[in-house]
Amino acid sequence: MVEKEKFLPFIAINEFMRDDYRLAVITEVLSHIDKIPADQRNVINRSIAKFVSVPGFRNSNLAPVGRKAKSSTEIFMTFNDYAAAIVEGWFRLHPELAQTMFEVLQEKQWQNLQPVALDRCKLPGFQIHWPKSEPFDVLIKAVRAKNSFKEESDDNISLMAVWLGLRLPYDLFTEGDEEKKE
Repeated sequence: MVEKEKFLPFIAINEFMRDDYRLAVITEVLSHIDKIPADQRNVINRSIAKFVSVPGFRNSNLAPVGRKAKSSTEIFMTFNDYAAAIVEGWFRLHPELAQTMFEVLQEKQWQNLQPVALDRCKLPGFQIHWPKSEPFDVLIKAVRAKNSFKEESDDNISLMAVWLGLRLPYDLFTEGDEEKKE
């Protein structure tokens, strides 16, 4: 009997993000909101207007980016659509890293890898199976071997692996195990 694929909601990413890095990602996206695709931009702006309160501002979207970002970390941790829109927006701000990571994941023959252009917000969430032989440090080294990415942090490279692979490392498996699960 084939086991049905299990998915975690996008907010599950918070289990793998440090508080300072979460704030940095949100700040980067809000700082470049005009470069984010309209679908994600609308979700982000509506969510902030509805759920974020920034003291001194009736409309939280008019607050300075730093205050708005800090005030919206709570909805990133609890509101699935907002978390997905922020990470998808962040992903769109790093096209070269996205392409390189996609090539690395293809070379490593990751299962169920979706095209780079796909809007991942429309998918059900993260798969829970992560190849045991490919922890973050292995993927980081592979990406840096293809392209140095001196300006990209290990955190950014790891987040790109999570988003492009649509996997969180909850259930580590070896190659033979994956074939049984699919």
